Amino acid sequence: MEINATNLFKTYHKSLDAAKREVIHGLDFSAQKGDTIAIMGPSGSGKTTLLNLLGTLDAPDTGDIVLGGKLLKEMKEKEILNLRNQKIGFIFQFHHLLPQCTLWENVLLPTLPHKVDKKGVSQHAEELLRYMGLWDYRNSKPGELSGGECQRTAVARALINKPQLLLADEPTGSLDEKNALALMDLLVGFNKEMGVTLIIATHSLDIAKQMDRIYGIKDGKLVKL
Repeated sequence: MEINATNLFKTYHKSLDAAKREVIHGLDFSAQKGDTIAIMGPSGSGKTTLLNLLGTLDAPDTGDIVLGGKLLKEMKEKEILNLRNQKIGFIFQFHHLLPQCTLWENVLLPTLPHKVDKKGVSQHAEELLRYMGLWDYRNSKPGELSGGECQRTAVARALINKPQLLLADEPTGSLDEKNALALMDLLVGFNKEMGVTLIIATHSLDIAKQMDRIYGIKDGKLVKL
């Protein structure tokens, strides 16, 4: 997915009486289909805020974001919701799988709001789980599996709707080195095979070096590293 964001500003208020905290200040960002980009910076620098803005989970105070040729501020709320559900995949530091559901059910959750080809979706889910070495655990629940296995399931869930944009916020932060490297191999592999645009927020330089471009956030703006 092509992305163009221009002159973004985002300010948060911790409480009604607290001073404003400007996280994003005049930030510009662009990406082409199939790009891999790392966003680095310490906690509180604005990495997660930027991903939330690009993923339509939050809106900038001012500025424009164009995703796949569509200007977000000109879209209706339902249109943005459909764009988010159908074209954008999210991976977080913690997998957020539903503990009462099996891996198979967790992976299929994002497809529930849509009228889909059930046979085609099931086939895609099987392909994803087999690719990630999770097929034999499809009927297991998250509490029965390791952290790495749960995080790989979260990746499958993020990819089930065949998104054009994949946003990963510290996806390896809760994993050991071995599982972190394995997860990154999967993400890079999906980027190459599916042409999905991959944007990762990370503290890890080793993770960031696997991306085509690396940026930091300084004073609310992106700087190339």
